Amino acid sequence: MQTIRHYRPFQIDPDGHVLGCINFVCGDDEQAKREAASFVLLHRIELWRLDRRIAQFELPSEATAQPAAAR
Repeated sequence: MQTIRHYRPFQIDPDGHVLGCINFVCGDDEQAKREAASFVLLHRIELWRLDRRIAQFELPSEATAQPAAAR
């Protein structure tokens, strides 16, 4: 029988403040990492299970680049 584990991916702003989180369940840490990595769109993600940080996912470099000024 597979164990269900609860995880929380937190959105972290550039100053290190938590913007929000969701709860989800996965069978193991590796599955949770794959799921949490998909949440990296606008903010860095920290994946936690209880009081243990499992992983951090940074924004891709193109997401953090400022748009070029129009000429």
